[in-house]
Formats: sequence, structure tokens, C-alpha cells
Amino acid sequence: MNVLQVEGNEKIKSCVVLKTKRFDANLMILRQGQQIPPHTSASDAMVLVLAGKIAFMLNEEVTVLETGDVRTFRANEIHALQALETARFLLVK
Repeated sequence: MNVLQVEGNEKIKSCVVLKTKRFDANLMILRQGQQIPPHTSASDAMVLVLAGKIAFMLNEEVTVLETGDVRTFRANEIHALQALETARFLLVK
């Protein structure tokens, strides 16, 4: 799979890249303006932006992430995302 060539016309697309007993890696594609509302995760996680720009909220602090940026967060921390432009990122947890 080439994660830069995966197509997605949905507002939010999720595609499993790797799933093991230790972690999951998912390719996410968010169209400009789309959001993943505030929520928590049961495990620590990492977001790696492959293309585009997202506003990433972690515990009410918003950081703009662009191509190449990485953000990690702990289990049970409240986080959310909004695509400032169509974005493609890996979510590893």
C-alpha cells in the first residue's frame, strides 16, 4: 500500500495499515473542514501528518500540525482534530 496514493472521497476515511497485538496503525484522510470531535483513547497514541494541515486539540490546547509534524498523547487525554485543509495522517496506537 502506498499511503500517499490511497484515494478517499468520504469526509473522513480510515484505512488499516498495520494491526498487531502491540499496536494499530491507521491511515486517516480528513477533508478540509471535517472534524473528529473531542474524545479519549484507551491507549497512548501518535499522529504523523503526511500531507495537509490539521488543528489538533489536546486538553483544550490547540496546535496546528503540518506535513511532517508528529504529536503524541497519553491514554485518557481529551483530544480532537479539524482539517484546516484536506489532510492525510497516520494514527498509531
